Amino acid sequence: MKIFDSGMPEEMYWNSLFDIPLIVGWLNLKSASAPIVEIGCGYGTFTVPVALHSKATVHAFDIDPSMIGIAERNVHKADAQNVSFHLLDVVEQGTGLESRSTGMVLLFNILHFRDRRILLGEASRVLIPHGAVAIIHWRKDIPTPRGPSVESPPDKEMILKSASGLDLYFNGDERILEPYHWGIQLIKTEGSKETE
Repeated sequence: MKIFDSGMPEEMYWNSLFDIPLIVGWLNLKSASAPIVEIGCGYGTFTVPVALHSKATVHAFDIDPSMIGIAERNVHKADAQNVSFHLLDVVEQGTGLESRSTGMVLLFNILHFRDRRILLGEASRVLIPHGAVAIIHWRKDIPTPRGPSVESPPDKEMILKSASGLDLYFNGDERILEPYHWGIQLIKTEGSKETE
């Protein structure tokens, strides 16, 4: 399912809208030993630096074959050897990965639709206990040069409500990721703790 307001601008311009080193540092990839899942890899803006900063396999998913092609080219150019690409509609079909098999799931600029719980549920399913869902999205407190209409980007309250009952809890890791994004991480539990 193609998520509305998800059109991609020119690659160099798109990449300029993120402080990529800041966001990759926030992920704390040194602690990720199990595979990493990226849903909606686009141009590979984060696929490449995540792969280069981690020894774990990166499973990069996208619904658009042209995005997969460009991301593959960028990964090849960077000589990253630990990326596996998947052309798949994750909303409709899931990831196809085994339950409790991944250490981190990246949901970047992709939760601005009503059924965001589907992606959060799949993230919870594939995460090992104590694994993290890292979410970034466009800020709502300032004008942004791209992104969906100001009503569409989810905020903390919307994400936590959507994650309720999915064995994901907020560990306090929420921050502004200048210039235009904010981020939140949710941690997978064994089922004893519900999202706060």
